[in-house]
Amino acid sequence: MYLKRVELFGFKSFYKKTELEFGPGIAVVVGPNGCGKSNIVDAIRWALGEQSSKSLRGGRMDEIIFSGTQQLKPLNLAEVSLTFSGVGSRLNLDYEEVTVTRRLYRSGESEYLLNKTPCRLKDITELFLDTGMGKDFYSVIGQGRIEEIINSRPEERREIFEEAAGILKYKLRKKEAQRRLEETRENMTRVQDLIYELETQVEPLREQAEVAKKYRSVEEQVNSGKRELLAYRISLFQEQSAKIESKLHRSGAAVTTAVAEAGRREERLFELKRQIQEKARALEVAEQELSEQVREAEQMEGKHELLLERKSRYQEQLQENGRLHQRYLDEWNRLTGLSQQLGQELERKRLAISKEQERCRNLEQNLKQFEEGNLLKAVEQQQQALLEVSSQYNAVEAAERELVLQQERLEKRGESLQQEDQEIKHKLTELISRQEEFEPKLNSCRQQVAGLEASRQKILHKIQEADGRLETIRKKQQEEREELRALDSRLQLLREQEIDLSGYYRGVKAVLQASQDGKSVLTGILGPVVDLISVEEKYLRAVEVALGSGLQYIVTATEKAAREAIGYLKKGSLGWATFLPLDTIRVYPSGLDRYLQWRDQDGALGKLAEFVQVKPEYRRVVDYLLGNVAVCRDLETASQVARAIKYSCQVISLQGEVINPGGSMRGGSLPRRSTGLLGRRHEIGILQEERAGVEQQQVQSSRQANRLQTKLISKRADLEEANRRLDEQQRQLARLVKIKESLVHDRRYLESRCKNIESDRKDYLEEQAALAARLGAAGQQARELKHKLNGVQKALEGKKGLYEQSLARKDQLEKELTGYLISLSSLQEQRRTLEEKLGRAVEEAKQKNLEIEHQQGLKEKNTRSLEDNQNQQAELRRQLQQRRKLLVSAGEQVEHQREEMHRLRSELAGLESEDQSWRERRQRLERRKQKLDLEQTRLQAELKLWRMRYSELFGDEEPPAPGPEFDPEQVESKLKQLHEQLESLGEVNLGAIEELSRLEERIGFLNRQLEDLRQGEQSLYKVLAEIDQHMSHYFTQTLSLINDNFLTVFKDLFGGGKAYLELTDPDHLLESGVEIIAQPPGKKLQSITLLSTGEKVLTALALIFSILLHKPAPFYLLDEVESALDEANLVKFTSYLQKLSGQAQFILITHRKRTMETADIIYGVTMPEPGITKLVSVKIDEKAS
Repeated sequence: MYLKRVELFGFKSFYKKTELEFGPGIAVVVGPNGCGKSNIVDAIRWALGEQSSKSLRGGRMDEIIFSGTQQLKPLNLAEVSLTFSGVGSRLNLDYEEVTVTRRLYRSGESEYLLNKTPCRLKDITELFLDTGMGKDFYSVIGQGRIEEIINSRPEERREIFEEAAGILKYKLRKKEAQRRLEETRENMTRVQDLIYELETQVEPLREQAEVAKKYRSVEEQVNSGKRELLAYRISLFQEQSAKIESKLHRSGAAVTTAVAEAGRREERLFELKRQIQEKARALEVAEQELSEQVREAEQMEGKHELLLERKSRYQEQLQENGRLHQRYLDEWNRLTGLSQQLGQELERKRLAISKEQERCRNLEQNLKQFEEGNLLKAVEQQQQALLEVSSQYNAVEAAERELVLQQERLEKRGESLQQEDQEIKHKLTELISRQEEFEPKLNSCRQQVAGLEASRQKILHKIQEADGRLETIRKKQQEEREELRALDSRLQLLREQEIDLSGYYRGVKAVLQASQDGKSVLTGILGPVVDLISVEEKYLRAVEVALGSGLQYIVTATEKAAREAIGYLKKGSLGWATFLPLDTIRVYPSGLDRYLQWRDQDGALGKLAEFVQVKPEYRRVVDYLLGNVAVCRDLETASQVARAIKYSCQVISLQGEVINPGGSMRGGSLPRRSTGLLGRRHEIGILQEERAGVEQQQVQSSRQANRLQTKLISKRADLEEANRRLDEQQRQLARLVKIKESLVHDRRYLESRCKNIESDRKDYLEEQAALAARLGAAGQQARELKHKLNGVQKALEGKKGLYEQSLARKDQLEKELTGYLISLSSLQEQRRTLEEKLGRAVEEAKQKNLEIEHQQGLKEKNTRSLEDNQNQQAELRRQLQQRRKLLVSAGEQVEHQREEMHRLRSELAGLESEDQSWRERRQRLERRKQKLDLEQTRLQAELKLWRMRYSELFGDEEPPAPGPEFDPEQVESKLKQLHEQLESLGEVNLGAIEELSRLEERIGFLNRQLEDLRQGEQSLYKVLAEIDQHMSHYFTQTLSLINDNFLTVFKDLFGGGKAYLELTDPDHLLESGVEIIAQPPGKKLQSITLLSTGEKVLTALALIFSILLHKPAPFYLLDEVESALDEANLVKFTSYLQKLSGQAQFILITHRKRTMETADIIYGVTMPEPGITKLVSVKIDEKAS
């Protein structure tokens, strides 16, 4: 796997799209300072996910987008693509190449793409995880990165080895598991808080449920009594109804007899009336028939007149149709002639178009023959010959220039040899002088090194002390953050309960929500009692127990507001609530005031109302609720006070134990912390105070941490300064020691070098003579080719002249062809116009023909209508004579019917007179029966009402029959007593039983959830332990292998010595840092920070190469890492680099000539204009040729 291609567009100084092609081996990027070489490194790091603009040498991320120059506008997009080849086996992919792209828009939007498919940064990071390749991994060594590796703390240096060990994926998994563990803990805390809150609500609900059960028991007895009483009343009404029913039966028989007689008489009357009606209908029919005959005779006369008018109109239409028919016939003849003329003109146009098309085809054939000529081929052949000769000439000329350059280099080499000889002799003289002077300096330098080391150790000790104090403060800050998080969680829970009105009865909640609604459904609601009072913590438990459900009583401004709220609850079946209207509640003198001696009891604190803070307008609400409650220090004192007031009022202790009027007592264990409605308000205030205190502690801790950090920064700056001075002195000491040891060696080397220079001078003179001969031969060949080139150019000019004449003829032919094509187009357009006119003429002729046919049809139709009209007139005259005869007969029939009608009406008058007496008798019987019906209806209504009341209370069951010993007065007395018992129970929350069941079920569910969370927590602990085990194993194994490689590579680069890696805390492998210990030849074993700059760089490179030998990254990008190496160490570095180039791909940015010589390909970076980077690539084989 290797980096095949880098594509840049709009990134920093790369204005145009730029591609860098790389292959296996070594690639070198060279160029002047400031031309954009390091921008390539930044681009690769950015594409692999770098998120810090500072790491990319910028202030903001959008600064990487090309910002423009004086001539070019800024771009709105930066894009970098990296293409990797051979990725199949390394990344477990199905294809061999993968391209990673990153884009950034000036608007701030960014995109990541994998093979041109949008993806997330996380996908790219995971793809290259544990490959050694990424934004901060050891494969990219930028400017200053070597120094960071050397000077970083051992804990920071550890990251390099973790990447090499391949445990970053385990660290990510561990981080995810820790996050999930933290979420699980927070969920456990929240669930525990919920369970605690719900458990505190159970005890009050249990008490309310007991009262509700007692209420339901008494209510069942009341219902039983009501059932018996209602059944008794129903039975009474049923007996009365039966008696009335018997009377109704006898009255009904008499009415039936009277009705039968009346029926017979009514039948006779009905028969007479029917006969009269039939005669009346017959008379009416006869009169109607007479009228109809008269009307039809009149209609026939009118129809006869109408037919005469139609006859006249049809004759006029026949004349008009004749005229239209003649006109349409003339128009049709005209259009037929026009169509024939247009057809002839169209045929002429078609012949003209055919001729023009034939001429166009002839011209096109001539052009085609012209283009197939050989002149163009001859010109092209001559140009090819010219290019070949020109290429040969340029090659010879380039070779000649190269020889001239070689001659200049030889001359410079000769001058250099002479200059080097003088310098060596001068250096030899200086060397002898320095040998006499260096010994006192060496001793002084050793003393300074010892003093600086002691000073450095003191500063280091102070830094360690400050680090320890800072770590203690950070642990304290973490504890404060956890405490603050717990407080916030608890506060959030309590505030959510306040907002959701958790703990309020259903009816109370409904009223409060309606009053808080933006629509103001209810007005005059001042709030529940719990919202209007405040109590010191000392009296909190006593007030909560004393008020109980009274905390949820709703205070209203007026009685009307309370009635409206009750109506609202009833209308929506929303539950029950108690209201305290300020304009109706009355506070009577307290019973406690009659027994003043109770205040003298030791531990008697006073009236409980006195310890409740409230606004003046609500004071009587508190007195109304707590005016008869005394509060004492403990239960024993409460017992003494209760006896003193003769158990006439309620007495309560601060712990919540109650002695009720009459002597009953209530008490026991309650939750440690009250979380009722009032306690919840109080707890919110306490938690807010605690939170403010923790925040204040956080501020103080932060100030202390900032002071220590400032001090640490100062001390670390002192340590860096001490290290710098110590490093300088150590380098100075090393130089002096090296001078002492190498004086003799240098002297022999200089003498040997003088002899070598003399030999080089002889070689130089021989090479100069040979080069002069080659230069003369090259000049002669260049002159010959120049002459040949001139001949070819003249021949080419002759061919071009002939070719240009042919082109002129071709242009003339093309112009003629264009004219003919225009003429042809015009004729075709005229033909289309004639065709359209011809089509319209034909269409109009067809239309006129249809109109002629239509007019002919109308003429025939009108003729037939005229004949029909004459026939109808003859028929109507005949029918009119018959109708006049029928009129006479109908008149005689009407007169006969009128006489029969008069006889039947006389007979009907006699029967109606006899029927009147029978009708009066029947009415008397019916009125009596109606009276009995009304009485029965009343009894049935009463019975139905009682049955409805019974059904409402007891359902559809049949009322039981009362026994013989049933006493309704005794039952009513018992019901009165039971109602008094219900009233004595006071406010009863009937939903408490179901609420208690739901609450216990909810607590059970939360306990099961808590157990699941605990099991999840244990599972996460197990996963974290397994991850730590894997990380420790892989890290130890990898560090050991890299350590062996490090020793070998170090010896190869330094020519001896030793080096190794050491854990700063072996007992804690997962947090331990890694220290680099090195001993170059001739020096003591010491930390890498104490070496010289060159030694540090070479040691760090040895470490990188050691990791490469263990786990090579796909590529290594080195940005001027060898700049601090001297020539001898640079030779070692480049040699080792070439040795490793078969195992990994190297991309180097350098200024060093020795490094450039190792490259397989060189990219030259230039800046032809300010702010614009351009590339020039050269392969080594091309350069050599």
